[in-house]
Amino acid sequence: MINRGLIPLLLFTTVLSAQEEWSDAEVEEAIEIANLVEKSRPAAEAGDAAAQYELARCYLTGSGVAQSNGQAVAWLRQSAGQGHPKAQCLLAECYKKGLGVERNDVEACRWWVMAARQGDLEGMYHLGMAHLSGEGVKKSEQLGIAWLERSAAAGHIEAMCSLGFCRLQGVGCAQNFAEAAILFEKAAATHHPNATFWLGFCKLHGIGTERNREAAFQLLLKSADALSAPAMVQLGRCYELGLGVQADADKAFDWYWSAARMDNTEACYRLGCMLQDGRGCKSNKDKAIKWLKKAAEEGHARAQQRLDVLLNGPK
Repeated sequence: MINRGLIPLLLFTTVLSAQEEWSDAEVEEAIEIANLVEKSRPAAEAGDAAAQYELARCYLTGSGVAQSNGQAVAWLRQSAGQGHPKAQCLLAECYKKGLGVERNDVEACRWWVMAARQGDLEGMYHLGMAHLSGEGVKKSEQLGIAWLERSAAAGHIEAMCSLGFCRLQGVGCAQNFAEAAILFEKAAATHHPNATFWLGFCKLHGIGTERNREAAFQLLLKSADALSAPAMVQLGRCYELGLGVQADADKAFDWYWSAARMDNTEACYRLGCMLQDGRGCKSNKDKAIKWLKKAAEEGHARAQQRLDVLLNGPK
C-alpha cells in the first residue's frame, strides 16, 4: 500500500519525467499542483464544494492528473449542485463548448443564471451575452445590457469591453460614443487587447474622445502585439495613409498580410488591393485575385466589386 504522504512526490516525479529541463519556477509550480491534487481529493470525496471545484479544474487542464473532461464535469456537477458559483460558471462553459458533455446552450445558461443570481461577475457577463445573442435563453437586448451593466460596474473587464461595444453600436441601448470610450479606457488600463484596440480606434477617428492619432497608433500597436487582427488592419491603414506615423506602404502591406493570414476579411480585401496596384509590393494579378476572392466569398461588397472588374473588366 502506498503511503499517502508519497502521493505528491509520485505525481511530481511523473510530471517531471515528461520534460528534461525545468526552471526553478516550473519545479515549484509542479510541486504546488501535486500538493493541490493530493489535498483536494480527500476533501472533495468528503463533499467539500471548493475542493471539488479545484479537483475539477485539475482534471480539465490535466494538472497533476490525467486530463479528463468527463471527470471534470462529474466533480463540477457535485460542486455546482452545492451552490459553488465558480463551479457553476465552469460547468456552464463545459456545456457551452461540449467538454465532457454534449453541447447544450440551454443547460449552460441555466448554470450561468444560478451563478449570476449569487452575484458572480462571470455568470452575469455570460448571461448578459447570452441574452444579447439569444443562444440558450430568450433573446432580450434589454436584459443583456442590464446584466452587462451590473458585471461591468463591479469591475468585470470583458463586461466593460462588451458593454462599450454595445454603447458604440447602439445595441440594446442608446448609442453613446463618450460612454463607450470611457468603458474602453477602463478596460484597456488592464491591458485587455480588445479594449485596447477599440480605444485606439476611437482615438484614431475621434469617436467619443479627442482625436489623437499618435496615441491611437501606440494603442493599436499594443493590441496587434497581442495578436489582434482588427488592430493589425488599422495599423495597416495608419501606415498606408500616414495616420499618427510616417506613411510606409511596405509596412502597411506587412500588417495587412499578417491580419489576412489570420483570415481577417478586411485585411484580405486590402491586401488584394495592394497586390493589384503594386503598393508595398510587386504587382501580382493572380495573388490579388486570390485575396480579393477570399474576401468576396465572405460577403465583402467592395472586394466583390473589385474582383468583378479585375476578372471581367469595367462595365
